[in-house]
Amino acid sequence: MTRKSNPIYVDSHEEALRVVTSFDNFLLDCDGVIWLAETLIEGVAQFLQQLQLHKKHIAFVTNNSSKSRRAYVEKFNSLGIHGVTKEQIYTTGYSAVLELKKMDIESGSKVWVLGDSGIEDELVDEGYIPLGGSNPLLDQSWNPKNPLLKVDPEVRAVVAGSTNDFNFMRIATTLQYLLYDGGKLPFIGTNGDRNYPGPDGLTLPAGGSMVEYMSFCSGRPYIDVGKPSKTFADVIFYDTGFDRAKSIMIGDTLFSDIKFANDAGMGNGHGSMLVLSGVSTVDELKRVISSPTDQALIPQFYTDSLTKFYKLIHSD
Repeated sequence: MTRKSNPIYVDSHEEALRVVTSFDNFLLDCDGVIWLAETLIEGVAQFLQQLQLHKKHIAFVTNNSSKSRRAYVEKFNSLGIHGVTKEQIYTTGYSAVLELKKMDIESGSKVWVLGDSGIEDELVDEGYIPLGGSNPLLDQSWNPKNPLLKVDPEVRAVVAGSTNDFNFMRIATTLQYLLYDGGKLPFIGTNGDRNYPGPDGLTLPAGGSMVEYMSFCSGRPYIDVGKPSKTFADVIFYDTGFDRAKSIMIGDTLFSDIKFANDAGMGNGHGSMLVLSGVSTVDELKRVISSPTDQALIPQFYTDSLTKFYKLIHSD
């Protein structure tokens, strides 16, 4: 297999400017790129203003299904970034809803949810009826008499994603639906991420750890509608009308963001930039480059953070 060229470390005004001028459409991850937990990363607001000044198109693409697009708009506003619309935001909860539509699962159908309100809200917005999710009965200690353990035969699909309340009752109830009728209900997973950057330097388990858990105990594969799946990319490019050849993905994770960009053919294979402000480290990047691994994990560009990237643009 032909080795992909080493990524370019963006460390000069010229390189930073070349990245900005080479692409028309900027897809940005959120956690680890725009913010860390509830703290906006320095310079991000100015960077986004710079893109808008140069008539660039922006979309925010996150594997986090715990918040709806409306909730993300509120978070942007609370952090001082105004003007972001719901239509610019692509969460995996929304992607799951679009997958249900593609399967011809009609509006008004019931859907079992392992996850938080982000998935439920997106389902409700499109006319679906979520079951499970944030139901307080799922917060109870294990009880085989819990009424939610009895499968509702009107449920048409299962959507699993991240939740801070992952417990045995949620595992057991979801498992009943995954095994129901010989495992015929569609099983949609919002992402396969292992972890994400939390506050105070913490690394926290991401939705993929919960989706994979349910896949393991049910013995069923899932339809991945998050990064790096091509399903998610196709939805975004169809919805936005962005030219893939003029698009770049900026993210903090090699295994989701960078692979997502490369597998989707962004920038004709050159539309990916890793920032080292979140999950993936420079040591991890070096290991990926030096080992015979998936070439799609190697970014075209990398830099320390959007903080540095913005400063480089204005350093001349």
